[in-house]
Amino acid sequence: MTPAPQHFHIRGFQALIGTEQWNAFLIGVNRHSFPAGTRLVDQGAPSRLVHALVKGRARVVYTEADGHEVLVAIRGPGDLIGEYAQRDQGGHMATVWALDDCETAAVPTATFESSIRRLGAETTLQRYILQKYRQIPQRLWRAANLQIEQRMALLFLEILSADPNADEASIPLTQQQIADSLGVARSSVTRLLANWRQAGLVRLHQSRLELLDTATLTRRGNRT
Repeated sequence: MTPAPQHFHIRGFQALIGTEQWNAFLIGVNRHSFPAGTRLVDQGAPSRLVHALVKGRARVVYTEADGHEVLVAIRGPGDLIGEYAQRDQGGHMATVWALDDCETAAVPTATFESSIRRLGAETTLQRYILQKYRQIPQRLWRAANLQIEQRMALLFLEILSADPNADEASIPLTQQQIADSLGVARSSVTRLLANWRQAGLVRLHQSRLELLDTATLTRRGNRT
């Protein structure tokens, strides 16, 4: 069997173009605030803005016709949201929910391309989009080959890595949202979290959990 892919960290668009160009990209752009739990974009809605995520983390979720949710990705500061729909001039492929209180710089789709050209960042944007595509087979591989414990550890590590400057190791998801993200029953998540709590790995709160031992979770997530 092919070795399990390691915990991956997708570099944001800011990291690819550099902080100086990122700041130039944001000059004069309107800022938008999204409290935790609110939507940044709606699946199927027409593309009007490309959001440059300045603060906070967000989860990208595809919703099927029966209401079942599939986690697509976790985004954090430095990422772009909505550039896919802008480029193909179609509707958004997924809904994006704020995990934390988020702030974005919202670039109108009509001027996004000219802003990228002004920075000479067309090739960099293409690299960034391809990096996002590379997440898809990794996530499919996990779902097909890894046990629930390993997948949950990797999900938590992915959320942490989306904002390495966050003040605390907090996972702002309910147990139902964790179960939906992994495509498993909530009871499986509840049992596993109870075991982790007894082992001193996590502390449970009403709508979030706190990671107490990220080193052990990293070992559990990356074991082969």
